[in-house]
Amino acid sequence: MRLLPLIGTCCAVMIPSLAYAVDYHPWSGGLISEGYKERVEKDGSWRIVAEYSGVDAIDALDVALYRAADLARTEGKKYVQVLGGSASSRMHTATAIIFAKASDSPTAPSECHRSKRCYTADVATVLDILGGENGRAPGNARVTSFDQYGRPVKSSGFGTGAVAWTS
Repeated sequence: MRLLPLIGTCCAVMIPSLAYAVDYHPWSGGLISEGYKERVEKDGSWRIVAEYSGVDAIDALDVALYRAADLARTEGKKYVQVLGGSASSRMHTATAIIFAKASDSPTAPSECHRSKRCYTADVATVLDILGGENGRAPGNARVTSFDQYGRPVKSSGFGTGAVAWTS
């Protein structure tokens, strides 16, 4: 008789952790921490790191991109320049690092020294696409279209909201 309540309790605890959505929140510190954090680099750009357990690396990248757009919006800028970055997943942990800075201009970044994937994105578009369904799940890309078979397609990762690329 005790086994059934124990199984029910275990399922109740595990089910929320199996959810797909990434929880957008600042890094809380500690040994096993999830979330995002940023710092300002010497050149004035932001270094944004997002790390989550058990999610796809693109989900962590979406959180970092959303945070870059959020920081640019806070500064009152319409554009954010993504100056490079990376995303990886190993040992059940997804990590993304991007470098970005706010901009008033939709032109492509003039310096692309951290990566060959530099672009300028529209802040409102990034926040809309990576804000999740109804804008209430930041970092979780919403469905933007459907393919020829009716499957949902999400726009996310590098290039989200791009208006200009560095060639």
